[in-house]
Parts: sequence; C-alpha cells; structure tokens
Amino acid sequence: MSSTHSNNAGSPQSASQGPLTEQQRAQQQYQIFENSLPKVSQSAYQILLNEMVPLAMGIEKQLSGDIVSPDSNVTSENGNLSSMIKKLRIEEHHTVDIMHSHHLIQELCKTEEEEKERVLARLRNIGLQIGSKLSELLIFSNNPNLKFKEMDLLLIMKFICRDVWKQVFGKQIDNLKTNHRGTFYLLDYDYRPIQSFSLDEDAKDEELKIIEPFLEIPMGIIRGVLSSLGYSSEEVICLASFIDRPTDRPKTTFPKGVSFHVQVTMPQ
Repeated sequence: MSSTHSNNAGSPQSASQGPLTEQQRAQQQYQIFENSLPKVSQSAYQILLNEMVPLAMGIEKQLSGDIVSPDSNVTSENGNLSSMIKKLRIEEHHTVDIMHSHHLIQELCKTEEEEKERVLARLRNIGLQIGSKLSELLIFSNNPNLKFKEMDLLLIMKFICRDVWKQVFGKQIDNLKTNHRGTFYLLDYDYRPIQSFSLDEDAKDEELKIIEPFLEIPMGIIRGVLSSLGYSSEEVICLASFIDRPTDRPKTTFPKGVSFHVQVTMPQ
C-alpha cells in the first residue's frame, strides 16, 4: 500500500493533487511547443539582425545604380564621421569582418534624407513582417496565456512586452507605461542587439544617431503585431529614442536604454 501511494505521489493525477485542469494541460502542451522551436546562437542571431541595417543600405545603393566600393574613402563634411564609426567597435569576442558593413553605415549616415528614408522604411518593413509572423506563431498556436477574444489594447501591449520580446530578443521589456488612452512607453534598458556596441557614457548625439537605424526593426515588429491584430498602419505611430539607464542597473558597454513610444488611435 505504501509503495503504491509513493508512486502515485509524483503523478499529476494523484489523489492529493487531483487531475490536471484543462488550463494546466494547455499550458503543458504550449511549453512543449515552445521547447520544440528551433534554437540558434544568440550572438550569431544578434549579429545577423544588426547586419540588416548595412544590407538595407547596400540594396538601396544597388537599386539606385550607385554600387558601393569597399575601398572608397567616405568622410563627412567635418571629417570626423569615420572616427565616430570606429568608436562603435564590436567587442573582441564577436569575431566577424564588418569593414564593408561599417562603410555602408557611413553611407547611410551621410546620404540624402529621401534615400535614407527609403532605407529606414525597408528596415521597418522587415520588422513588420517579423511581427506579423510572430503573431501567427505565438497567438494562433493555442497559447493558454492569451484569450484572443478578450484581448484589449493593453493586453496586446503586454503580449508584445512579454512573449514577443522574449521570443525575438531573449528577454522581456523592462517596463511598460501607459496613460490608458492609447499611449504606451516600452522601456528596454538593455536592448540586446546594440549591447555589443561600445560608447562612452557621455556619448554625443551625433554618435547616437549612427545607431538609430538599428531601432527600426523592433519598431516594425511592434507595428507588425498590432497590424496582425486589427490595428492598421494609419492608426499606429511608433517612435524610438535613447534614454538614461537606471543608476541601480549594472554598467554595460552601451550606456543607454531605449524607449519605444507607441501611439494607437483609440476608437471614439
């Protein structure tokens, strides 16, 4: 008798615990689904994600017929753009040849606004497609944490902060603020794809502007999730800016956090 009781004690359907509820079974199934998703190296993935920026610029140059030469000498009007680019060095443990990528980033920084906007729009569209696909993957795969019929805008933003961000960037958004009238601030104090960039704590605005294009894809991801859930691009404004990190957080090579400002037009 005691042996039988001992064996059943570890069973989820033992008399002491009772049978699994439908919610618990769904949670277990979803956990199995999440564990079955393909895994890639986080470092390799982040490098690949960052390479989308120079790649988008390279595509723009090819489409315009202005092929970039890796050996050409690119300088800004004041002659210090190259030195600022060098300050965005990749840490030593990321061993990858990025000289050509740096050249394309230089081109992006000095290009005319019309051409730059086409590059940024291409990056946002990449993010939008990622966000749309993630919604299909995470929502329409019987996620027990989400009740699709009951999802209001706040729940959708929490879904982005928790499920989407963790799936794409390996961590959740650090803080979500809202006025409950369609305005949201998603604060990521350690946005991972740019953590390998090294800047001084007193980095100048010109240096931070070089990194701004790397925020276009996550902005597109946010818009893509919202679009897949019924909020059209005309109803959504998404901006990003660098913010000071809380003083109690450990120092990193990149001294700034990122604030994603999302404004959704609420129905009257």
